[in-house]
Amino acid sequence: MQPELIETILVDAERRVPLLARHLKRLEASCKALGYGWGGRAVEADIMITALGVSTPGPHRLRLLVARDGSRNIQTAPLPPLHPGQEAMLAPEALRSSEPLLRYKTTYRPWYTKTIEWLPSHPHIFDLLYLNERGELCEGSRSNIYLRLDGDWYTPPVDSGCLPGVQRAELLDTEQVEERVLTLADLHAAEEIRLSNALRGWFPVVLRDA
Repeated sequence: MQPELIETILVDAERRVPLLARHLKRLEASCKALGYGWGGRAVEADIMITALGVSTPGPHRLRLLVARDGSRNIQTAPLPPLHPGQEAMLAPEALRSSEPLLRYKTTYRPWYTKTIEWLPSHPHIFDLLYLNERGELCEGSRSNIYLRLDGDWYTPPVDSGCLPGVQRAELLDTEQVEERVLTLADLHAAEEIRLSNALRGWFPVVLRDA
């Protein structure tokens, strides 16, 4: 069975979709790179119709799935608040930075299976953070990572083995962060650690030892 492309999208309490343009840009690029059908403006229309039709109050998580033939499925669910005091831990496995599908958000993510199964029973751990085969920091299973070093914010480059997240793109384009190869030593030396994804924005975490 062919994997589907995924975009996990925030619909805020006012039924707006703050990062919609970035989601569409990434999805179009993924469709073209991987040979999936691209629906053009109809994709945006489907998302907005669904977002405006959400009936329960508060922010929502909208999950768009795109099959190889371009057919689409959209699911929504209320987004519960993120509790303060979020933590992260190092993943025991390493990522292979040359794996091409790390650059695309798809339903084929076998390298994260154990983490995805483990996280629900550890609610205070937002994510496990992965290193690659060279010992470079990559990403979490559902987040990009940022370290503050000497007062400046850095995030790993895509070549280290990470998904170019839409919230990450926003932070890079607004020059709040810059790319730099990061190591385990940098992680432990960081003045602050933050994670980001499209649903939760950019938020601090504390590194917990295994």
